Amino acid sequence: MAITIKFVVVFVFSVLFIVSSVHCRQTTSNIPGYGVKQMDRQCFHGNICRGGVGDCIYWCRNHGYYYGVCLTDACCCQI
Repeated sequence: MAITIKFVVVFVFSVLFIVSSVHCRQTTSNIPGYGVKQMDRQCFHGNICRGGVGDCIYWCRNHGYYYGVCLTDACCCQI
């Protein structure tokens, strides 16, 4: 009888753990309007990315932005 009670307790805790991890997981979605909006990103043209992505990130952080990424012709900073 003690083995079945232990089994039920372990089963219940396992189910609770699985359900909580499924509900708490972040999802990525391709729904329009989800994610980074265009107005949350500002792109700057010039020679900022000449030294690579590190220079763009450094430049963006010095100008009050959170993060920067180099695109083909511009350094784009995100709020």
